[in-house]
Amino acid sequence: MEVSMPEVCKNIKILPEERCCGCAACFNSCPVDAIEMRENRDGFLYPHVKEEVCINCGKCVRACPELTPKFSNREEPACFAAYAEDEVRMKSSSGGIFTLLAEKALKTGGCVCGVAMDEEFSAEHRIICSAEELGKLRGSKYVQSRVGTVYREIKKLLDEGKHVLFSGVPCQVAGLKGYLHRNYENLFTVDVVCHGVPSPGVFRKYRTEKYGKNLKSFQFRTKEFGHNCNHCIATLKNGKRIVGNQANDAYERAFHGSLMLRSSCGECSFAPLPRQGDLTLGDFWHIAKYNPGFASEKGVSLVLINSEKGEKAWADICSRLKLCEPVPLDFALKHNRFRSKIRIPEGREKFFEENRKQTFKKAVEIAGGQKFSKKAAAKQWLKRVLPEEVVKAVKRMKK
Repeated sequence: MEVSMPEVCKNIKILPEERCCGCAACFNSCPVDAIEMRENRDGFLYPHVKEEVCINCGKCVRACPELTPKFSNREEPACFAAYAEDEVRMKSSSGGIFTLLAEKALKTGGCVCGVAMDEEFSAEHRIICSAEELGKLRGSKYVQSRVGTVYREIKKLLDEGKHVLFSGVPCQVAGLKGYLHRNYENLFTVDVVCHGVPSPGVFRKYRTEKYGKNLKSFQFRTKEFGHNCNHCIATLKNGKRIVGNQANDAYERAFHGSLMLRSSCGECSFAPLPRQGDLTLGDFWHIAKYNPGFASEKGVSLVLINSEKGEKAWADICSRLKLCEPVPLDFALKHNRFRSKIRIPEGREKFFEENRKQTFKKAVEIAGGQKFSKKAAAKQWLKRVLPEEVVKAVKRMKK
């Protein structure tokens, strides 16, 4: 329901901070650049209005997906378990579906907008128009991305007749739609299943404290140890690799423990159906419970087809899929985040309070109530080096 704007304030300040998802639709929509995206004390970007510049036109309010929500896609989308050929999957976080969609868009002269890491290891939305750049957009980034002015850049491309594929978390797709104010036939959107976004400022503090200026590359969710989301790899400038997991890495523990999520993520307007993207992509967790034959250690994607555009795009890439099987929607909804509310741990506020006073690692230990132990780290190491069959046999013996 659209919010009426009081005469005294027709700008984004009427949105309470705890409801702001940081999508930057307001920032992009301001015709006089009266809005800046600034980090708050917890490291999240929020809009700041320069009152002396603001002309109270209300465009930021009309663009905001929280204040003026729009839901036009299917309430009961078709659901698939799918994955691409092994070579594509090993370069992707899940089943490689985004890569196939992006390659199709680029081959037909279009552009793709997704999340990449910049030179300072900050996540940002970036537009690419060549296949050589696609590798930058692959893989998970466990931190909220900076949208910047890409909505404006996308609109310019669309108005020029270019086809654009945009990928982001659901609130960012909603933000782009809110900014555009109309349906472009040459725009295709993909939203990813998201359990919440961590603070960019917190990630910056973590990597600075742990790696200083020695970091050469950072990879979330490496498949080197199987298809899971529990390992990251930091490569230093001297070539040394540091493998992180929930036992020995504070960031992995904080992320999986939901200690550093944005406040609006606890009750997300865009997680439930109908979804914002023409397609929804995510990991198909627990797919083996439905059909063991669909499971794969290299990754399986959950795909929801939310619109006619989604149907057409899906048909265009189906011939390149090794697995493409329908799955009941209810099964997918049960095993992934498609609900508005999630449990935010009691330690979240404590974490941010402590993180402002001391090291990131110490803040995680205090808020999580558990120190990092050598015993737990050793268990994680054994899981990596032992054959999977041996690990499963040990688990069966314990039971």
